[in-house]
Amino acid sequence: MVLKGLLVLASGFIFIFSSGVPMRMISRFRPDYKKEGMYWGIGIWIITFFVSTFLQNFFRQIATGGQNTSTTSILPYLLGAVLTTLLLQAGMLIYLRSEKKKCGDVSSTGLALGFGIGLIAQVFTGMTLIGAGGGMIFQGAGMKLAEGTVQAGTIALISSASFFGLLAALISMILYRVALLTISSVQGYLVADALLGKASRFWLGALVSIAFTWIIFLLQLVLGTENPGQILGITSPFISIISIIYYALAFFLGYRWLARELQAAGGKKSK
Repeated sequence: MVLKGLLVLASGFIFIFSSGVPMRMISRFRPDYKKEGMYWGIGIWIITFFVSTFLQNFFRQIATGGQNTSTTSILPYLLGAVLTTLLLQAGMLIYLRSEKKKCGDVSSTGLALGFGIGLIAQVFTGMTLIGAGGGMIFQGAGMKLAEGTVQAGTIALISSASFFGLLAALISMILYRVALLTISSVQGYLVADALLGKASRFWLGALVSIAFTWIIFLLQLVLGTENPGQILGITSPFISIISIIYYALAFFLGYRWLARELQAAGGKKSK
């Protein structure tokens, strides 16, 4: 129990700070990006999260007639991803338009917005892991947690997993966060491009973000995951390995594409 707790605790910290890896790699091509844009990205994500959650619950209540249902539905999850993405990009677009009026560097600001969004998204999952890991260490040392502790369910879930299954799931979570910041950076850059004469890139950014969420959800669903799309959860080692491959591939492709775009844009500026 103590060894698992230490693993989960360490993974929680790595999960939170792992987004700095792709951000550092990408920012090498645009070291002049404005930190202010990153903070605005965090704010836009927070507003989007609450608005999207409210609207999804509102429409769900209408669709179900106010009745509670335990049936897991695929459609609400998929449509929720679309709604969240469109609201997020609308917020980015509004802010970038104001930057364009100020004659600011729209592309650099779009990249910074993507950094901010990737940094804040799912950060509480890392905090949950840290809390669960600490609780497991206390339990392993013979201490009892207070009844009704929020982490009790998470601790019970993690404790029941095999060490290899837990390790694979944690690696999958960490790579998800790395891929997430990369995708949000691509998304921010594409939304910025939409204001620079490439309007279709707004929808391309939405498509990239939605596809990133949909593909892994549908893949896990087909493979028989009990709760597909859940970031904090223990899946079978096989499904965790598939998820690891998927997130690593998403990071690689996203980073390579963005690196080429930023290098090309930098070359044009230097001429």
